Amino acid sequence: MKRRTFLGATGATAAGLLGAGTATAQVETPIEDVEILTDSYGVSHVYADDVYSLSFGNGYVQARDRLFQMDAVRLLGRGESAEWLGPAQLPSDIEVRRDLYSREEINQQWEQASETTREALRGYADGVNRQISELAAKGNLPGEFAALGRTPEPWKPEDSIAFINYAIGFFGVGGGSELSNAKTLAEMFENFDSEREAWEAYGDYNHVVVPDEHYGSVGEDEIEKTDEEALAYDDLSEEQLEAIRAAKDVEPWGVSSALEIPDGVTEGLRQSRGMMEGFKFGSNAIIVGSELSAVDKPILGAGPQMGLFKPPIPYEVGLHGDGFDVVGMGVVGAPALVIGRTPEIAWTVTTSGDDMVDTIAVELAPDDKHRYKWDGEWHEMATEQVTHYTSPVGGATQGQTDPESYDVVQQEVARVEQEGTSMPVVAWNPEENIAYCQRVTTRMDELDGAFQWAEVGRANSIDEFESYLSEFPFGFNFHVVSDEEIAFFRTGKLPDRRGDGDPRMPKPVSEHDWGGVDVGTNIGASVRNPDRGYVVNWNNAPAPGWRSGDSEQQWGTVHRVDVMERLIGEAIERTDGNLTRQDVADIVEDCGVEHPFAPRSVPAMIDATRPGFVDSQLKAMAEELETWKSEDYSFRPGSNGTYDNGGMAIWEEVRKELQELVFEDELGERTPTLNYDPTAVDGQGGGDPHAADHGATVNEDVTLVAAIDGDTDHRWFDDIDGENKSSRVQQRSAVIRKAMQRAADTLSDRYGSDDPADWLLENRQSEFSPLGAANPSRIPMSNRSSFQQSIVIGKGLDDSKSVLPPSNSGHQSIDELPLTLAGDEPDRLTNQLDLYVNFDYKPHPITREQVESRAVEQKTVRTGSYDTVDVGRPVTDLAVHLLSVPGGGIRAVRNVPVQLQRSINGILDRATEAPAEASAGDTEVPETPEAPTGDLSSGLGDLLE
Repeated sequence: MKRRTFLGATGATAAGLLGAGTATAQVETPIEDVEILTDSYGVSHVYADDVYSLSFGNGYVQARDRLFQMDAVRLLGRGESAEWLGPAQLPSDIEVRRDLYSREEINQQWEQASETTREALRGYADGVNRQISELAAKGNLPGEFAALGRTPEPWKPEDSIAFINYAIGFFGVGGGSELSNAKTLAEMFENFDSEREAWEAYGDYNHVVVPDEHYGSVGEDEIEKTDEEALAYDDLSEEQLEAIRAAKDVEPWGVSSALEIPDGVTEGLRQSRGMMEGFKFGSNAIIVGSELSAVDKPILGAGPQMGLFKPPIPYEVGLHGDGFDVVGMGVVGAPALVIGRTPEIAWTVTTSGDDMVDTIAVELAPDDKHRYKWDGEWHEMATEQVTHYTSPVGGATQGQTDPESYDVVQQEVARVEQEGTSMPVVAWNPEENIAYCQRVTTRMDELDGAFQWAEVGRANSIDEFESYLSEFPFGFNFHVVSDEEIAFFRTGKLPDRRGDGDPRMPKPVSEHDWGGVDVGTNIGASVRNPDRGYVVNWNNAPAPGWRSGDSEQQWGTVHRVDVMERLIGEAIERTDGNLTRQDVADIVEDCGVEHPFAPRSVPAMIDATRPGFVDSQLKAMAEELETWKSEDYSFRPGSNGTYDNGGMAIWEEVRKELQELVFEDELGERTPTLNYDPTAVDGQGGGDPHAADHGATVNEDVTLVAAIDGDTDHRWFDDIDGENKSSRVQQRSAVIRKAMQRAADTLSDRYGSDDPADWLLENRQSEFSPLGAANPSRIPMSNRSSFQQSIVIGKGLDDSKSVLPPSNSGHQSIDELPLTLAGDEPDRLTNQLDLYVNFDYKPHPITREQVESRAVEQKTVRTGSYDTVDVGRPVTDLAVHLLSVPGGGIRAVRNVPVQLQRSINGILDRATEAPAEASAGDTEVPETPEAPTGDLSSGLGDLLE
């Protein structure tokens, strides 16, 4: 049977609606019915008989709710976002094209995918395109497209692959910090009297082995300990020392030195940038065994921290059929679920942070930088020239005032092809003829890995769940509960490092050697029914003795998991070991608003003020800190727009002063800058949107706390060029008092009072950043998950809860955009925000009966192939995504006429070519609603003028 699509019809009507059209190739495909039940929160459950049809339904409903966002993330995954979004996206695109894949490699992934994977991706793409055709026929495409006179590009399987590569390839892979570490150490070499002293001090700042004082999620006897170790200075080879010294003056490879590139890009740190600033897999999790449960069944709580966006990156949906019976969250743009529940099990995930990337220093030929030495022989790098164009319209919102100027950036992507893999060159020192490339254990594993993960939605038991992940190569912690058991599975693809050299630093080729890899659940830290009876994890190490991640200050004696461990211990004692689902939900709430790091430094601040010669103001500051301490260091918002005591303001300011006084003489320009405002991110990897440095995954307090406790080799409180007290404690207290005095001066000026009781910090806020035309939404700061579950298996809907803030939908029609501009956006964009703010949840149904009880809409759609051919504006349309420029959202559009003194339409007319005429040919078309024939972008353009 031939399936004719709506897209042929909309070639004519959408041409009038959007200034462009589409035509459709007719293909032979089987027809299947897909049933969709949707609840009042916009969460749909898809019922179908095969993987293709389930994925078709998933793509269909995702495009209904997230089409504009989906369009943005596929550009991100292809490394082509600057061409549409403007210059702020260049660092992201440069990083993606260097560290991930070209279009040819993405096509290769598609061609080599398993038949099941291809069916899922094909079905998803067809469902997306079916929704695009229907929305266009009704004149209801996302208003962002219509406002800019653009049709959305047809979705292809390769688009999903591109964003899967980005999401799992960047955030399921830890490590690769060696060049960044070397830059820190090279700075320290210059600041200390000798390299040996600097090396010994650096050992306090970056551990190879997780220390005994670090809280592990499982017991030391339940893991395989590492045999890697830090080297003494005298054991370092001269080759590795040369690679360290050369790191100080590295340049990014393949781009002009005049281009402003964030240090993290040059150093090979995989971070989200630009519009996706803050996107990551962080996450916390609690699972409680039946022996500690009041209902004798395991309990699961918390979820992934993936940044705060509007709409969010997670998408909530249920998939039922062909062995799947699962509800939970996937990632927008992809067809599978990654976190959720079935009738028999529930699971959530945190990022492991294990080191799966090594940086290698290669010698370059003096007369040819593309020739490098490997194992004593010279080889030629593989190179590719990439041209990045930036949108003049998007650029205008960032101060680029000539709409006719196109920023064109040339990038050379170079790779060292050895050891059976391709290693991108991230940086080089042209004076020393040294380049730095990175070897990743998981290269080209992203697509297969993603669909191994997807298969857990078929699991009916923890045994089956583990079997699906047995070869899963990416770095995550899976926390699973059934109605009887709990389990913690740590996965990854960890290299067996056999070479010489210190593993925290770039190694010369002669010292780099992998003897193989450990993969999946077999890496040595998977536990069922642990002795404690519970597991809490917040991206901490599994246990002391584990191989530490290679980031500086990653797993030390203080970590944000400490507050979770304290709270669950108190709850177990309070309930006599009979925890309820609400008890676990309360722990998740409290750990989101109680400071994890301050308890380890505030006591030292208070102690420093106890000598009799301390002035009254410092003593009053200590009293405010004591009050904050008595409230468990809470940052719950105060009732009058400020916190109820001065403790938070004092701690922040003293902590900033200590950063300078304690570390700057050793670390110099590599001293980390602290940021305690989650809304103050820089767009280039410079902030955590959940709670900033009040609760970041890698916190800056590790070395400070160790120094306060006297557990460091180097005396960090000493002035390395000045006189110091003989006693560590006396020197520590003297420096803390100095920091408090400086902070007092700052706070007295800021609040116009010398009384610390008046230093009431304005309640900190977290912000959901728009990915599209929505307005930002701010809420009281809390360090919580982007999607949360609260579940007891087998106990009905009252014990199956979830929340996805601010909403599952991001769709706005063209008619709604003017209201959004005026501050009156559709309620559906925030219909779960109040739940989240109040630490509440909505029902999370799984059985057909539960789903039907919550449904407010039922729809049946028929599958079919939508092999669309775009004859409208090309992929390089410079007008696309103006509304998503980082830091702007739709508000950025307002700025363009002001800056350029011309209309939006004038800019578009000069910056883009006229769209091609659409032709429906002789394709049979169904009746469609009458659509306007004018260019709707003029309406919004006139409004903005």
